[in-house]
Amino acid sequence: MTRFLLRTYAFPDEVERVAVQAEADGWDGLLFQDSQNLTPDITVAMTLAARATERILIGTAVTNLITRNPAVVASTFATLQHLSGGRALLGLARGDTALHLVGERSPHLDEFETLLTRVRGYLAGDEVRIGDVASRLEWLPDPDVPVVPLNVFGSGPRNLRAAATFGDMVTMTLGAEPQQIAWGIEQVRAASPDVPGGALIVGAVGGRRAALRELVRANASITAHFRRDAEGVLSPEDAAVVAQVTRDYDDAAHATAAAAQAHDLTDDFIDRFCVIGTPDECIERLRTLIDLGLDHVVIVGAGRDADPAVAEASERLFAREVLPALRG
Repeated sequence: MTRFLLRTYAFPDEVERVAVQAEADGWDGLLFQDSQNLTPDITVAMTLAARATERILIGTAVTNLITRNPAVVASTFATLQHLSGGRALLGLARGDTALHLVGERSPHLDEFETLLTRVRGYLAGDEVRIGDVASRLEWLPDPDVPVVPLNVFGSGPRNLRAAATFGDMVTMTLGAEPQQIAWGIEQVRAASPDVPGGALIVGAVGGRRAALRELVRANASITAHFRRDAEGVLSPEDAAVVAQVTRDYDDAAHATAAAAQAHDLTDDFIDRFCVIGTPDECIERLRTLIDLGLDHVVIVGAGRDADPAVAEASERLFAREVLPALRG
């Protein structure tokens, strides 16, 4: 059965309430964005969320292995795994604003694969070789701490194949058009036929489409930015939008509707690239995507500058009206 996870922000005053509500609403997991210059620390947020809940997965969408060393990440998530009773989920990608805002670059793919190998080794309690250094987490393995699964995010063909090779599960960041999701699943299956594959979908539920476009505009621009190396599988019109988003991208305004890149998105692009509309419209769109073979769906709604009450209302409506229908 397809799992549904909600992506949110690590605002400490809200974390426990949001986590309790997400569990009560029927979400299968709560994942936190990690960009240390833009939002508070995920380690504190995940701990609070784990302590406040009993059932849902707690993790990231996503963190990286540059600003957070693989040994540090592994120790953090193994600790979270212990605290949560086996509910930790480590979501990883090459890194974007978390790196750029401290003067670091995203690792090349071969570097990223090396980092994934290291964090997997640490989590398993294995010895990790770093040059002449034999490194390990001495307190692992622990029979009471199951190995934390890696959920590797990707969008380009090489990234998706690497995610399928090194991850326990893959989350595609391709938008919400069926042909793009089908293409992504092909890339994942070609690398590893059995690895679970899912998709991050920017979505919101409500009655007024114009208002929903504004609600998701911030995060839609992020996902569009992730497609900047995929011109070959986009239409010329969509490739032009993605190129404009990339030219205008302001890392400090990441995930805000006020950002220049957010206003590069046309209404038609948002309508196709996201899942927005009435509950019935969203159910129909998501069923089409799930039927392509998605193991899980990560739903991302409003940006970090949105009215919290409006964002929460959309998430609650999604949980009440859309999730039961999809599960049914």
